[in-house]
Amino acid sequence: MATRHRIPTIFNLSMVDVLCCALGCVILLWLFNLKEAKQRAEAAGQTTSLLAQARQQLQDTDQQLRTASANLEKTDKEKEEIVLRAAALEKERGDLRGNLASARSRLSDLDKALAELRVQYESAADRLAKKTKEQTDLAKEMAAARQKMTDLEVLVREKEARVKTMIQSGDEMAERLRDLDARLKQSRAQADLVPGLRDKLAVAESAQSALQKEITDRKKDLAGAGTNLRAMEDTNRRLEREIGALRDEKRTLSDQVQRARIDAENRFAGIALTGKRVVFLIDMSGSMELIDENTPAPEKWTAVRQTLAKVMRSLPDLEKFQVILFANQATYLLGNQNGWFDFDPVTSTGKVAEALAAVKPRGNTDMYSAFEAAFRFRPAGLDTIYVFSDGLPNIGAGLSPEAARTMKETDRAEILSKHIRRMLLTQWNRQGAGQPRVRINTIGFFYESPDVGAFLWALARENDGSFVGMSKP
Repeated sequence: MATRHRIPTIFNLSMVDVLCCALGCVILLWLFNLKEAKQRAEAAGQTTSLLAQARQQLQDTDQQLRTASANLEKTDKEKEEIVLRAAALEKERGDLRGNLASARSRLSDLDKALAELRVQYESAADRLAKKTKEQTDLAKEMAAARQKMTDLEVLVREKEARVKTMIQSGDEMAERLRDLDARLKQSRAQADLVPGLRDKLAVAESAQSALQKEITDRKKDLAGAGTNLRAMEDTNRRLEREIGALRDEKRTLSDQVQRARIDAENRFAGIALTGKRVVFLIDMSGSMELIDENTPAPEKWTAVRQTLAKVMRSLPDLEKFQVILFANQATYLLGNQNGWFDFDPVTSTGKVAEALAAVKPRGNTDMYSAFEAAFRFRPAGLDTIYVFSDGLPNIGAGLSPEAARTMKETDRAEILSKHIRRMLLTQWNRQGAGQPRVRINTIGFFYESPDVGAFLWALARENDGSFVGMSKP
């Protein structure tokens, strides 16, 4: 009998349980892996976001590094510029110290010269007083001499009348003598014929002798009168010569005193008053009525007007002039911005003073436009500029609009001051062929900041001029 093999049973209940357990395990593992995959996916998403953020941060960091590097390079350049600027400022400081020492020495010399001029002026004044007294005494003597001359002239006229009378009398006596001579000759002729006539002849001869004697005496008196007349004429001429000599001496002394006054007046506090064609630059900004922001100075603008009038009157060679005011912009006090005014010693100073009295100071200080306007007259023969100011420029060319808005006033003033000095040196007042430099004199009024004095002094020194600071009254 053949052996029959039994087909084994694969799926039975136990196997089903095993399979179910295995399937459950598989499902559990799948679920666990799915959860883990989701977590990994979320973690991967977060990692991607963090990576993007990290990349953005890395880019920002790179940009910041590049900016920092550029800033570092700029800072290095600025540092080098600051070092160079510090060196230049140190050099300029040394130059300013030297210039200050020179200015002090020059000021000392000017003070000595001024003292000598004052001594000379006082001496001239004393001499003038003495000469005035001498002139008064001389006037009295001249009055007495004139009275004496009048009396002498009356006496001379009386003598002349007497002389004329004596001459007429002498002529009459001579005529009578000639008649007597004729009659005597006739009587002598008749005496020879008539003896009685001899006594009459003797009487006639006696009368003739007496008449001859009277004529001789009259001639002597006439000669004496002529001598007295000549003596009086000589006295008259001598008195006239003495009066003429005294008048000449008076004129000489007056000329000397006038020259001394002119020499004293032709300097204004150390400034040599020169110039034939002159531009006066007058600062009319609001500070010209202030000492500082909180202290008014009503006499300041008056002092400016008086000083301008004195300088104009004292310029001995002034022929043509122009007056330019500057504040927010440059304006012309008397107009005629394209030409000169002829200087009239009688009327010009009063006209300028009257026009300036009507001006009210206001606004900022644009000194650039003032110099630009003044140097337009250089081709027309401008030789001297007088600047009347109390401060530094605070607006005008030389600053960008942004810098003008954001910078402090002291920084703006420093930049604008240097810009004006540079323009004067390189363009406006550069010496060319056949065109000499324009002399710039500066006069400062009632300022508190030493920077103002330093700027005005440098402005004058660099342009062949002089500077004087007017102190508060």
